[in-house]
Amino acid sequence: MAGWSVGGRWMPMFRPEATAQQPPEPAAGAADYSQPPAEHSPRWHWPAMPVVQGLLALAVYSAICLSTIARPLVSHLSWAQLWPASPDGDQFVWSLGWWPYAIGHGLNPLYSHLIEAPAGHSLAWVTTVPPLAILAAPLTVTAGPVVAFNLLTALSVPVSAWAAFLVCRRLTGRFWPALVGGAVYGFSDYEFRHMVAGQLNLCWALLPPLLVYLVLAWRDGAIRSRVLVILAGLVLAAQFYLFLETFADLTAVLVLSLLAGLAVADRAGRRKVLELTRLLGTSYLIALALAAPYLAVALSTASPTPPPAGAMDLSSLWLPTQGGGIGTAWLASAGFGSHRASPGSSVGIPLLAVVVVLAVTRWRSRVVWFLTGLFVVIAVGALGPIVHVDGHREVTLPWHHLFSLPFVRNSYPNRLMLFDYLILAMATALLLAGAAGDRQPGRWRARWSVAGRWSLGALVVAFGVLNMPGSLTLAAQSTVPAFISSGDYHRQLASGEIVMVISTVGDEGMLWQAESGFSWRLVGGYIGEGFGKRSGLVVGTQNLDSPTPGRIRTFEDLVRTDHIGAILVDTRHAGPWTSIFAVFGLTGQRTGGVIVYPTHGCRTCRQLTRAQLHAATVPNVHQRPG
Repeated sequence: MAGWSVGGRWMPMFRPEATAQQPPEPAAGAADYSQPPAEHSPRWHWPAMPVVQGLLALAVYSAICLSTIARPLVSHLSWAQLWPASPDGDQFVWSLGWWPYAIGHGLNPLYSHLIEAPAGHSLAWVTTVPPLAILAAPLTVTAGPVVAFNLLTALSVPVSAWAAFLVCRRLTGRFWPALVGGAVYGFSDYEFRHMVAGQLNLCWALLPPLLVYLVLAWRDGAIRSRVLVILAGLVLAAQFYLFLETFADLTAVLVLSLLAGLAVADRAGRRKVLELTRLLGTSYLIALALAAPYLAVALSTASPTPPPAGAMDLSSLWLPTQGGGIGTAWLASAGFGSHRASPGSSVGIPLLAVVVVLAVTRWRSRVVWFLTGLFVVIAVGALGPIVHVDGHREVTLPWHHLFSLPFVRNSYPNRLMLFDYLILAMATALLLAGAAGDRQPGRWRARWSVAGRWSLGALVVAFGVLNMPGSLTLAAQSTVPAFISSGDYHRQLASGEIVMVISTVGDEGMLWQAESGFSWRLVGGYIGEGFGKRSGLVVGTQNLDSPTPGRIRTFEDLVRTDHIGAILVDTRHAGPWTSIFAVFGLTGQRTGGVIVYPTHGCRTCRQLTRAQLHAATVPNVHQRPG
């Protein structure tokens, strides 16, 4: 972002440090975005203070979120209940408990022997959200990781919206346009979808807006270059540790932004963009230095298997996501029939209209060129290597080979939409901020302009409200059994004992282990290769629903080789496992919502023939949901 023309007059976005002549006054009805926002007036009122307005915005966002979608979650903070949407929540509960535990016991936090026991597992390529884990450590230690997870999940949306508000407030100098702009980002489909799934690494999306805010503050002269370098380096390092993929996406978007700034700027603006490039480059050196411990481990460890393509369906730009809460999915079914809009990528017609109206009414503004062009480029990148429209493959893009490159192939293209939502937030705030000269000649035209802009803003808000989920889909009660929550496991399990947890719900083993204070070790784990992603069971057990002599021997070898001392079966989701283990010769004891099966090295396991197994008629194991 380098500079733009307002009302036909050129305004440098990055103002020179010293100029002999002040820029001309903007034309009537034109906003002067080149100057830092006016923060005072002859009659000072405390509600106009930026700090007060920032706190007020955070309070508004929190009240809306905590009273609607997050209300069931905060009503029972001690319950682990966010399991139906995704098993990722249990992993993040574990991660919030793991970092304080590892630091407190002097362990390497990037390798854990508590999962994938007895060998353990590297956490170098696992998202364990250390910035959030360290931030919430006092709460985790005193109230438990489930409480910390629930509170962080509930606050993720309002905090992200607040960060975008700061950007919009700095850009426009006005509270109400910034409040709507912050909501466009924080209450976006991207935020809600990842919040519902309990993905803390994605729904905590405040760091990209904070970086933009620092750049704007530097542009306005509110902070010095040295302060920008240090604070931007800390923000980048925090994003690196929070989620590496978002860090990589942020880096790519920054490069595109700087190139676009050079393209639209005048000579003075280009000098400012080049200076910003140098400063951000120094910030990256600071961030990489802070990330050196992680990089040393990660580069010596094999990277994970590339995920399946997670690209955005083009129809997501105008169609609401199907099946969302009290949402606008009826519009899609009424006007377009069944559709496959990508979750987390839905934009909607009102926000697209904001971009179009801003481009038409401010067509001389170079900042509008910048925002519009960047929005289109990012949206094209989010489509991935192949364009899909309503689920149908339409065309392979010429640059599809780029998605086979290292690191790029390990990412989900549709997650780039996070940055488009930030652009949409800024565009909405700029449009609503509108005229700076309502008292100048042509005031009636300015008033009609205000009415039109805010009517469109009201549409944006209304469609956002209608398309947001009604509330989180939660379990009827905590998925942590009394066996764990009451501490009864101390009597049944030896300290450090290797345990297998069997349940058809998410990855409860890591959840139970974290709530027990890591007093026992776990076979498998959702983040490890020893975990069957489709069946939800440890490798060596997922085929026991149809036991054969060979599969029984594999199970016995697993128990003996991994020194498994006990098997815990969730009684609420036990499926046929009581029958299966009865066939093998294992005897369990029901207590506190689980069945505890001491293995004793599988000494009581029976060798059965096919005929005996057939006579046992063990029913099929229920698969884990989703």
